[in-house]
Amino acid sequence: MSSLAVCALALTSVVAPGWGSAPASAEEVAAPTIVHAATNGTLWAGASATGALYWSEDRGTTWVSSNFGLTKSGVTSVVWTQGSFLATSYFEGARSRDGKTWTRFMLPLGSAFDPGNIISDAEFFRSGSMSVDAIQAFLNQRNPACRSGFVCMKDYQETTFSRDRSVLCEVYEGATNESAATIVHKVSAACGVSVEALLVLIQKEQSLITLSAPSQIRFERATGYACPDTAPCDEKFFGFYNQVYNAAKQFKRYSNPPGTSRFFTWFPVGTEAPVRFHPNAACGTTPVTMRNQATAGLHYYTPYTPNAPAMINLASSGDSCSAFGNRNFWRVYNCWFNLTKDFRTFATTRNGVTMVVDRDGTVAVSTGLSSWQRLSGLPGASPTNRVSEFGQTSSGAYAALLANGSALSSIDGREWAPLSVSTSQVAQDVVVRHTVSRGDTVWAISRANGVSVSAIVTENALSRGGASIRVGQTLTMTKRGVVTTVTSPVVLDPSIVIASGTAGPVAPTPDAETPATPAPESTPDGDGASGGSEGAETPSASEPVTEEPAVELPPLEPLVTQTATNDVVYTVVRGDTLMRIAFRNKTTVSKLVSDNAIKNRNRISLGQRLKVGTTQQTMTYHRAQVGDTPERIAERRSVAIATVLSLNTSLRSGQTIEAGQLVRLS
Repeated sequence: MSSLAVCALALTSVVAPGWGSAPASAEEVAAPTIVHAATNGTLWAGASATGALYWSEDRGTTWVSSNFGLTKSGVTSVVWTQGSFLATSYFEGARSRDGKTWTRFMLPLGSAFDPGNIISDAEFFRSGSMSVDAIQAFLNQRNPACRSGFVCMKDYQETTFSRDRSVLCEVYEGATNESAATIVHKVSAACGVSVEALLVLIQKEQSLITLSAPSQIRFERATGYACPDTAPCDEKFFGFYNQVYNAAKQFKRYSNPPGTSRFFTWFPVGTEAPVRFHPNAACGTTPVTMRNQATAGLHYYTPYTPNAPAMINLASSGDSCSAFGNRNFWRVYNCWFNLTKDFRTFATTRNGVTMVVDRDGTVAVSTGLSSWQRLSGLPGASPTNRVSEFGQTSSGAYAALLANGSALSSIDGREWAPLSVSTSQVAQDVVVRHTVSRGDTVWAISRANGVSVSAIVTENALSRGGASIRVGQTLTMTKRGVVTTVTSPVVLDPSIVIASGTAGPVAPTPDAETPATPAPESTPDGDGASGGSEGAETPSASEPVTEEPAVELPPLEPLVTQTATNDVVYTVVRGDTLMRIAFRNKTTVSKLVSDNAIKNRNRISLGQRLKVGTTQQTMTYHRAQVGDTPERIAERRSVAIATVLSLNTSLRSGQTIEAGQLVRLS
């Protein structure tokens, strides 16, 4: 499973729908919804909610399309860096000297990568997760122009043969001249590995999704199956269909299902195990705890994890001890198929140095936006305590606000000091919803949520004292808590004029008959294609396009955060003992006895639910303002609308929310 030959996947050449690589003439757009924008004093550069980039020469009254965008993850920040505009996404950024012609490049971030949780089981093990038509459309989108004389994956066909049902896969019915899309779909349906995972595997092994001039040998070794890094490939497994089918079957085999032996045990789920950095054993190992079977399977398939140099830049080649397969799988999967995941990146410029920070606190700086240096992360920032706001202090230092309400400031991005934060606390009811699962009892639900059984019974009008609840039933629990409101000390970058849909104060435009023409943007080698047109026409002054003035939105209030402590509950299964349960859950028998009021430590019952620990959950809320709807909150807070609706089941799309109501964001 080759991981060494794919150290720089061709992501910068991937063109999102609507963004061609050839220059296109500028197009005035009547009314784009601009959610981020910055100014250089003469021109505004902005981004829509979908990541499309625009420019305006009349302070945002009319917008002209740049015919370019960062649409994979959306634009989360636009700033002027005293020399160029910078638009940031998570995996990539774009720069422009004139705000019209943009150059795409990779940002040196990636702290969200967890080698023990590359992809969830729910995402990986999904049978037939995309239709043949959807797969074909995806392949066409990712590789619209195949070079003459070559067969690209979107056009590839192969006659397949039938395979019988086994303990790993269902029947595969062979057919004549099946397309690559059909083969991937049928393998997914037969073996229960998601189409998305198979497509990413093919891309990280042979780049077949995006290559416009692939060789036949790439199809012969499409998934890298039976192609170890330390030995030649086994030719009997050559062929696109053969490769895709055997790879999917192998991922099922790694889980040691019934009917197979327990052979794959050196990466046990839930237990720490050493993983090599490289085929060269001298490069060493690092301990990794596999969080799920899908991630364990990826490590059986490509048994290496990226070292620190490989993670400094997600598009870098690292050093002689770097391997990239699992890093690239994670990067491509999230870039293509995990668009709702919050990979926000913030930016600001101070004294000619531009700093970008991702939500997990990774920091990188640049003086010209062409080369970047990654620094150590923000102290205290983590996937469970993410960066909420980033910018500057009122005195001009770099500043960040974390989800737990703490704040930091720095002069150089290397040394960070605590920053004073004003807070206020207000008692407020918080409604928690729980969907009943098989095996749930009202008692267990009450223990897990810190409320009494009688409170749940009364609030939900349960009959028989709560003895009868059904799977799928939604129970509400109103808890009286203290909500802490944080007054953020973070000030947005001074060039920002629109942040998440809110217009900020703008300095008067200097008087001038004709603004100077900015220098054209150059494209350094290796930075990817630039979009837009160097010779785009400026709208005629005699034919202006006017818009109705937008309704001014109220300034965003600071986020409200709440930390809740919940019990972790374990259900006793056949063969369990308190000692075994304690070992699995990293606790002690004495604590289990104490927490669960167990009278006889030698006697536990099948199906008994035991408290085995606690977990803390930090939740963030938006306090609704006049005129707020779920869509407006999602847009202004840069959160997917699906996330807002799933976390607030009482809300409906388009609903006007009462001012003051707390809307959960995470």
